[in-house]
Amino acid sequence: MSKKTKIGIGVVVLAVIGIVVGILVTRPKGDFQVPATLSAAVPIGRSGTVELTLTPPQGKKFPTGDITFSVKETPPTGVKVAFNPAKITAKGDEKSLKTTLTVEVGTTAKTGSYPLTVVVKGGGVTRESKLTLTVQVAPDYSLELSPATVTVKQNASAAVTVNVKRNETMKDPVDLAVSGAPTGVKVTVDPARVPADKTSATVKIEVGPTVEAKDYTLTVTGKATGIADKTASLKLTVQLADFSLEAKPSVVTIKPGESATVTISIVRTNLTDPVKFTVKNLPAGLSATFNPESAAGNETTLTISAAADAAPGSYSFTVEGAAAGKTKTITISVTIGG
Repeated sequence: MSKKTKIGIGVVVLAVIGIVVGILVTRPKGDFQVPATLSAAVPIGRSGTVELTLTPPQGKKFPTGDITFSVKETPPTGVKVAFNPAKITAKGDEKSLKTTLTVEVGTTAKTGSYPLTVVVKGGGVTRESKLTLTVQVAPDYSLELSPATVTVKQNASAAVTVNVKRNETMKDPVDLAVSGAPTGVKVTVDPARVPADKTSATVKIEVGPTVEAKDYTLTVTGKATGIADKTASLKLTVQLADFSLEAKPSVVTIKPGESATVTISIVRTNLTDPVKFTVKNLPAGLSATFNPESAAGNETTLTISAAADAAPGSYSFTVEGAAAGKTKTITISVTIGG
């Protein structure tokens, strides 16, 4: 081969190398940008998250390869930070990349504002975001009863309001339950779970007619995630609600075809309910009516009538009064004369 030919080949090779080098030199470098500032407010004993989004500048692409995330400073005592994911492998053509920074605040942490720096590295590029971490007071609440002392008559009911007093970081529901109610006392809570946007519940107390009249202590307990149980004491006084009956006269003499009246007096003890009267075991030939049949006051009038063909003799029957889940009886004696 001639020298001239060799020189021509060399020129071509150099020209190709020059083109390749030119391409490598002029290829745009990958880049990305991050938010200038980030913030997180997390209560003691809880965790929170911050989403970090990376975007390429206008007209550029992400650098290919690994992009890593870290925090420059040591977090304050009791605080842990972690990225998920801590490393992203970029292809270069993504429109955005995201990671989540999780902040866990332990019980030993102190409230306050702490500046941290999020560092993002990849493809020879380093970017930083200023993160302001605010450690807030631990979520907490208390229970307050209104009223805290309630008196309920036998066979009656009452309602108590349970106020759930949350602090500024308490955003969770609270489950309520009541214990200590004696047999015969029914307690219901509405709602049993007080949602985060509500501040109270109603405790309904229904006392049966046979519950012993005395003082009882009921306990309202609140449960919420991550917080020690809260309690409040409710004093329940069950008041006797009773009555007795007296008949004047209780012994009556009538003739066939005639009538007689008996006054039934009601002796009340904390009883406001009407007393409903009925007759039991009424002998043949006799009829009995009450005026009124249901007495809201302190007496009723019993009219006893003997039929014209009523057989002479001595008889008895029972007057029954019912109120507040209780029944009282008295005996009326009747002599039908000839």
